[in-house]
Amino acid sequence: MKKKISLALALVMLLSLCACGAQRESYAPETPMYAAAPKLEMAYSADMAVAEEAMGGFAVANTQAQLSSGAPSQETPARNPEKIIYSADVTLETTGFDVTVGSILNLVEDKYKGYIESSSINGANYYNISRGRVSTRSASYTIRVPSEHFNALMSELPTLGNVPYSHTYTENISARYYDTEARLTAYETQEQRLLEMLEIAETVEDIISIEEKLTELRYKIESLQSSLNNWDRQVSYSSIYLNVEEVEAYTPEASVQPSYGEKLIGALEDGLSGFVGFLGNAFIAFVGALPALAVLAAAVAALVFGIRHRKRKKAKASEFSEKN
Repeated sequence: MKKKISLALALVMLLSLCACGAQRESYAPETPMYAAAPKLEMAYSADMAVAEEAMGGFAVANTQAQLSSGAPSQETPARNPEKIIYSADVTLETTGFDVTVGSILNLVEDKYKGYIESSSINGANYYNISRGRVSTRSASYTIRVPSEHFNALMSELPTLGNVPYSHTYTENISARYYDTEARLTAYETQEQRLLEMLEIAETVEDIISIEEKLTELRYKIESLQSSLNNWDRQVSYSSIYLNVEEVEAYTPEASVQPSYGEKLIGALEDGLSGFVGFLGNAFIAFVGALPALAVLAAAVAALVFGIRHRKRKKAKASEFSEKN
């Protein structure tokens, strides 16, 4: 019996690997599913005869049933849909930060039925604001939106502000997806055959051997199924990584190369703007330092007064001694 079980296990492994290879070919976009099934039936008829002798005929019946059931039917699609993952990186400038942030939430959740996977907001510094310094806010979002709405949402983001940077990524995972799906199907078929063998096993040694194979096989099945589930989520919901920056003025579009004179004028304007800003910040800093300057001036005045007082006192003492 032990020899029969070993032969059956070997046959199960061999047929599953062959089925996996056949299904990989069948998942090509232009190839009908299960096209290699008749070839498998002819190539392994001798091995199935050995399995029939070892396991009482049930292995052959199950294998033939699977091969026959794999023939193309009206319910089996001739082609498999493409599995494509869409994602994008976008930088959005806005002069109205609060309004833009609220519009993003309404746009994603209400209009396009997506959701915010993660978000963070960097608030303005009150210390800088109170002293007239430029202090802006920023926010970053990871947006998940149904793939059918990805292009629509991307085209509507520029209506919320200025988009100086936008990059879209496209990843076609069809080959990996259907290869993994084919291996999963082969492993599931192998698992079913091992369960059938477990039912007719007679010795403890055979039962332990089959259960070890089942444990190893189920781990592979769970791993492949997890990969497929993860890909399904990425294909169904596209990702947009959005950075929102509060600005005083939008970044100008560099559509036309400025002339030399325009560059000089721009440099002069930037220089004057920077000088005026420097004077303003310097005056604010001076006003802020007035209390400290007043205390320092009082200390200096007291020190000078003390020195002069001591000099006058010494002068009077010396004059008095000379008279006596």
